[in-house]
Amino acid sequence: MYSDSRHLSGFNQLNAVRLGAGAGLLAQARALDVSAQDHADYLTANGYNTAKSAHYETAGLPGYTGASPFDRMTNAGFAWYAAGEVIGDIGSSSSSSDCVGDLLDTVYHAVLMLGRYANVGFGYGTGAAAGMCTIDMGSLASGLGLQIPPSGAIVTYPFGGSTVAHGTFRVSSESPRVSTSLLPNATAGTPILVGFRNQDYVAGGKVTITQFTLANSSGANVPGVILAGADVSGSGVTVNADSEVDKSFAVFVAISPLPAGSYTVTLHASISGGRALALSRWTFNVAAP
Repeated sequence: MYSDSRHLSGFNQLNAVRLGAGAGLLAQARALDVSAQDHADYLTANGYNTAKSAHYETAGLPGYTGASPFDRMTNAGFAWYAAGEVIGDIGSSSSSSDCVGDLLDTVYHAVLMLGRYANVGFGYGTGAAAGMCTIDMGSLASGLGLQIPPSGAIVTYPFGGSTVAHGTFRVSSESPRVSTSLLPNATAGTPILVGFRNQDYVAGGKVTITQFTLANSSGANVPGVILAGADVSGSGVTVNADSEVDKSFAVFVAISPLPAGSYTVTLHASISGGRALALSRWTFNVAAP
């Protein structure tokens, strides 16, 4: 277990969200700690201008340990079957910044953080990059430990009864950015994520959404858009295919930031050949500023 407060806090924060969301707890993996910290050190030393993105390293530069996240995990000794990496608060010099929380207030990064992985490692920047965090997640090469909810279950965030610190998603700060044709403004509402990768889905089911809406405490629907991966479609509702979203996830994003208050999500969906979803409505809160 982590001995320093920052690593431990990030680990506990992410696991608390995953537990409430139904995604399952992550176990600390020392090899992923190594790969995550190696890359955080590389970014601290070299900045973030690389050939592809901040996830890639350039051979010959100080601290190089592998071109891609997958190379670095392998080189650190983690024999991954499925793996992913998120990096947050790039360029932040505040070591007290809520890097994990900021990453959860996104679309693409949050989907990865609530995915099927079983193991995790954390790395943090220093100096001018003190606020930056790198989180490496994976499951072992044999496929053992993949987190698959039972038949009828789904992953949801924000989950029922939870409170998020604010209702704003800084669209223009996430890279890649959600399409400007769908979310043209720099800010939008906190994304609502649903993961359908349960036992029914992995048995070969496809997902059809017939309703995915958000209502405020007065019962009025909040305008928004739905983004979804390749295995999720809509019937009677507009679902926008997005190749950056995991194929088993759908995300509702309100057009405008959500004011403080209570919100209710209504979801009607089916997974072909599987049990009816056990959850169709839940309420979460946005804290007052």
